[in-house]
Amino acid sequence: MALRCLFSMLLVACVAQVAFAQSAPRPMPISGGGSSGENSSLQWRNPGASVPGRPVASVQPAAFSTEPSVPPKENVSSSGTLLKVTSGLKELPNDAGQVWRDYDITPYTSRVTTTAKPEQAIIDWILRETGTDVWFGEPLGMLHASKTTLRVYHTPEMQEVVTEIVTKFVDSQAEVKKMGVRMVTVTSPNWRRLAYRMMQPVSVKTPGIEAWLMSKENAAVLLNELRQRSDFREHHAADLLVHNGQSSTISMLQPRTFVRGVRATQTFPGYELQSDQIEEGFAMEVSPLLTPDDKMIDAVLKCSVDQIEKFVTVDVDVPTAGRRQAVDIQIPQMVSWRLHERFRWPSDQVLLISCGVVARPQSGMAGTAPQIPGLAALLPERPPRADGLMFVEFKGDAKTGAGQPVTTAQPAAVDSRGRY
Repeated sequence: MALRCLFSMLLVACVAQVAFAQSAPRPMPISGGGSSGENSSLQWRNPGASVPGRPVASVQPAAFSTEPSVPPKENVSSSGTLLKVTSGLKELPNDAGQVWRDYDITPYTSRVTTTAKPEQAIIDWILRETGTDVWFGEPLGMLHASKTTLRVYHTPEMQEVVTEIVTKFVDSQAEVKKMGVRMVTVTSPNWRRLAYRMMQPVSVKTPGIEAWLMSKENAAVLLNELRQRSDFREHHAADLLVHNGQSSTISMLQPRTFVRGVRATQTFPGYELQSDQIEEGFAMEVSPLLTPDDKMIDAVLKCSVDQIEKFVTVDVDVPTAGRRQAVDIQIPQMVSWRLHERFRWPSDQVLLISCGVVARPQSGMAGTAPQIPGLAALLPERPPRADGLMFVEFKGDAKTGAGQPVTTAQPAAVDSRGRY
């Protein structure tokens, strides 16, 4: 009995030993960190031991990544803009052979007394001759003027053009020139029938504008023939005294006031009429530049005519404290035309310009033809139209100073300085 119990205890002990051995963790094999030429036999480590590190070079990037690609960031400044500003070059680029020139313009500017910035006229004429693109494109160019010096940085070819223009200003020493300007209208354009034999055509860029040259004798004959016509009207004739290269403006303008609109107010009667004003008439600007010997004239002529044909009346309902009330407002029906041309002609000839059959200036101007009383009431009202003619001629050096006042319908001159 005792022997049987001892045998059972030994059997239980053996079974427990086998179970413990099977449940214990095995050491894990690791591969060597060397290459294939080194010892590649498996090495065993104990449980819980640290894993030896692999060389960085042996880590290969994945062929494909599931992470979305991030675009590179732009070089954004601290102010939050992509604008980059540098200090620039220490020297002006001269890849096209540009050269720097300083022109002394004091012989001209020191004698001009009609404007605070006489040097601006030199800049204007340079830009008229060269255009503006050559100064703001390639190659690099610069144009600057002060009261004493004109500074130019450009190619030698452009410097020659500038020199020719500046010479006209400086050699003239700002002499005062007399330009005769006469503006007339003829209702019918058939005056050309007899005048063509006396005129030489001149090319004009503006559509609808014609120009001719004629001798001063033929111009006097033509003007005398036009004065014999019943549809002839002479609107303005003046001798402009202007420094060589500067501009002179004449104007005959008359303000016309009308009711433009209406707006509601909190005070009685509950609305307020809004008035506006239109300048009706004509304005003319002449900018002559003569050669040092006064044999050739280079002039820019600008003329504008604004005419109100009629005011179209519209009645508008306005809210009032009581019943609704209608108020009349006026919409102007206007006709306008513009002339802006540059001409070059011999100073011993007269330039005649036709603007075509256009609106006739009529602010405060009486025609030379007699008017029959009561005839206007019998004929249907129609806007006046006529062939506008301008006679421009050079009358030599003035004996008095420039800037003499010109009689105008309004004291204030028109500032229409569209230079180029």
